[in-house]
Amino acid sequence: MRFTSIIALALPAVALAQSFTTVTTSASPAPTGPPDLSVCEEQAGGYADACPRCEPLCEGSSAYEQCLYSVFSTINYYDSQCWQHGGSNCRGQAIDKVCGSS
Repeated sequence: MRFTSIIALALPAVALAQSFTTVTTSASPAPTGPPDLSVCEEQAGGYADACPRCEPLCEGSSAYEQCLYSVFSTINYYDSQCWQHGGSNCRGQAIDKVCGSS
């Protein structure tokens, strides 16, 4: 009985302490010069020239490389679909569709 009473009194105190916990974040320094697109270019393969347009889609992602892989896989999918159906400028259309018009 006594143990149960201690637990019953301690739980609200723990919850109250957690609600007062503050999270501090520090501002990241402002980038200087052009962004490093080497990781993007590695993931992009033949679409590396689209990195300046497409990389911002993944900026700040907790899974940055996976995000880039997904972006460029999607571009490749649209490019392939267009090409298979006899389209023209498929590469450019695919990049525009995924990363926005230039």
